[in-house]
Amino acid sequence: MTPSEAKTAQECFGRDGFYIHAAPALPSETLERAARGLGEVRDGVYDTGETPAGRGWNPGDDPRALCKIEQPQLANAALREALRAPLLGQLAGAVTGAERVQVWWVQGLVKPGVPDAAVAANVGWHQDWAYWRDWEEGSELFTAWLALSDVTTESGPMVFVPGSHRWGLLPGGDFFGQDQQALRAGIPIPEGETWRETPDILPPGGVSFHHRLLFHGSHQNRSDAPRLSLAIHLRTEKSRIRPESWAARYLERPEICPVIFQRP
Repeated sequence: MTPSEAKTAQECFGRDGFYIHAAPALPSETLERAARGLGEVRDGVYDTGETPAGRGWNPGDDPRALCKIEQPQLANAALREALRAPLLGQLAGAVTGAERVQVWWVQGLVKPGVPDAAVAANVGWHQDWAYWRDWEEGSELFTAWLALSDVTTESGPMVFVPGSHRWGLLPGGDFFGQDQQALRAGIPIPEGETWRETPDILPPGGVSFHHRLLFHGSHQNRSDAPRLSLAIHLRTEKSRIRPESWAARYLERPEICPVIFQRP
């Protein structure tokens, strides 16, 4: 990554609250293994002998519903490998200008393609910071959203609201909400601000980064293929976790929560 590219990434992240790297950040073989690995974890196959930290969908549940798995890298070696892709770390360091970036939590997401069905497969408009209050105020936290499959306008991509990271923490968001229009109506947009939406279109292996206060969500996958992704939650050296927090459980295990960027 050139200094010019790093500067552009940091400028976009600061201005918009997100940065989209619409090119593969993983080598093709690493990507293929990771996509296969997430499918195996979804199906209850754990090649490391460990189980995920939690799962909101289990084999036998509605195959049309969104599958969200907490810390899937606990259960699969290929997912651990994907977190350490060098370019992923370089990009994470670039968007924030951080000295150090560490993974602190990962969510595996499988959104099935259900073009003709009305199922609860949206992710409602929300700000991540509303769910991360185990971290001290002012902590520098952000997310890398890594596509393990082709993410098109039809496959229910994430959608960002540019500039909303400057609005502060607002009421009304709900990750699990299905009525996007009603959620948006209930969010008190600051005077003089505008709600605009930018879809996060990515090729397999592409990655985006978003600020902890950025409003985002996603709609139903209406394509004929599942949408596979990892939401990789990251911390910089400017972060402090509260004692006995659930989020601290794996921070001392580098194979699960690796440091992916360290400035020389």
